[in-house]
Amino acid sequence: MAQRVYATAINYAAVAEDPFEGDAGKLGKRLRSASIEVEKLTRLAVYTTDVDGYPTDADVSDAFTEATCAIVEHWEITDDPTGAESQQGAVKIGSVSLGTTSSSAANESVLEKLTKRIGEKAVDILTNAGIRSSLINHR
Repeated sequence: MAQRVYATAINYAAVAEDPFEGDAGKLGKRLRSASIEVEKLTRLAVYTTDVDGYPTDADVSDAFTEATCAIVEHWEITDDPTGAESQQGAVKIGSVSLGTTSSSAANESVLEKLTKRIGEKAVDILTNAGIRSSLINHR
């Protein structure tokens, strides 16, 4: 089965604060990657789907679309679509340490790490829509 994509360029233009800085192909790839993150957040959520696996309830479908766009928007702000920078630990140069300490990063839950990478807005959108993440209580 092909990866489901929950938002289009038109959806992004309608809900994002700022226009996408890039071409249509790049935006399409980002929306696909963000859709994977939405599926990760809703992995064990219960909602009715069509034969292709898309939510049939309009409110749930809208939440998936808005969360997907929010993730792409977060990546545009942070310029970190792969999440590599958000997962980096502290950088130490001599006696100076920059970034987070490894001990604080090690104590973060899976959801906290994911939220750093995709932004709080997407998590809030899905939570407010009643679509609970399977990751909320996992460490």
